[in-house]
Amino acid sequence: MALHRLLGIDLGVPNPQTLDDFYQHIGFVGGDHSWGPKEAPDQIRVKEAPYRQLLEMRVACHSEKDLSEIAGRLDGIGIKHETSDGKLVARDPVNMFTVTIQPKEVADVPEPEPRPVNRPGNRPRKGARPGIMTEPTLRPPRRLGHVVIGTPNIVATHDFFVNALGFRVSDKVAGGLAYFTRCSQDHHNLLFAPAPVPYLNHYAIERDDIDAVMASATLYLKENHGTQIAGPGRHPIGGNMFWYLRDPAGNYFEQFADMDCIEDDDAWEVVDWNPPGWSLWGDVDQPEVFFKPTDMADLIHGYNKAHG
Repeated sequence: MALHRLLGIDLGVPNPQTLDDFYQHIGFVGGDHSWGPKEAPDQIRVKEAPYRQLLEMRVACHSEKDLSEIAGRLDGIGIKHETSDGKLVARDPVNMFTVTIQPKEVADVPEPEPRPVNRPGNRPRKGARPGIMTEPTLRPPRRLGHVVIGTPNIVATHDFFVNALGFRVSDKVAGGLAYFTRCSQDHHNLLFAPAPVPYLNHYAIERDDIDAVMASATLYLKENHGTQIAGPGRHPIGGNMFWYLRDPAGNYFEQFADMDCIEDDDAWEVVDWNPPGWSLWGDVDQPEVFFKPTDMADLIHGYNKAHG
């Protein structure tokens, strides 16, 4: 696969300062509307926009040869693009955000110190209380992992991301109603599902383990009442533990850990989930609000006003 990493996204919101405060509070580093882990403090860039939306996705490939091949595929389906300063930039003709692809070295976030976990027959945590109790501060978020978008045209979105840009399909739902796609070894970096207009459904932040997911989400809910969306649970599609919350700008954000890792593209078997599963434990049914956010009317109005 020519693509190997999700580099970051640009979010548009009416008041960027609200997200500056939020990202700093949850443990990202950066400033001046640019946030992420210490290794990549510009993973999430925040810009002013009339309504909340995804403005850009940034992806890494291996070489300039990859850029040339992607450009050829975009030409083949009639999508405009530009290549300059070692970057290819194309605008998603359906969902109206920019995708920027550039060669970068293959990299991952540093591996955190694992917290010992006692299991039957293997009990490394001897004479010690759980790390989540004894560590002086909450562990920081590790990276932006994926985004999920709603789109009015699944087929055209698949054509752009999969056939032209080179995202790989990991799994699909109901014969192609929705697609889980990847630009790395993560099970998914981009999921697209049906919606009346293009919109950002959620973005996902990776945490160290289930303790980090549970502790960070519990603290956020304690400090921000009314922000619960769904979770905790574990998705069968992707395998990740999750907890979904609402950020101060109205976006859903997921805290996740332990997602499926696909090292061999050819060996991975794509499953058509029909019906799709939501969670293996906890609330096993997807909440209605997940794909019908309470501000959907505002999103429809904002999109139609901006794009006609």
